[in-house]
Amino acid sequence: MDKKIETINKAMEALDKTARSQILGDDDKLLVASALMAVTRNLYIETIGADDTAHVFASVADSFYIEDMLHYDKPTIH
Repeated sequence: MDKKIETINKAMEALDKTARSQILGDDDKLLVASALMAVTRNLYIETIGADDTAHVFASVADSFYIEDMLHYDKPTIH
């Protein structure tokens, strides 16, 4: 497992450096992020197929809502 985490860490560092080098102004941040998303999507589709990729992206999107709920001062739990 450590090898996989190391591979992820190295890739993240390299991709972050490359992505940031493409950002010439604030307007470019979303454009570069969109390019990264497109590349990520294509790699997932090539590896696990379109249906499973859709599930992965849905799970990622759902995680944003959970993080938003954690920032409430007094959350109501039912």
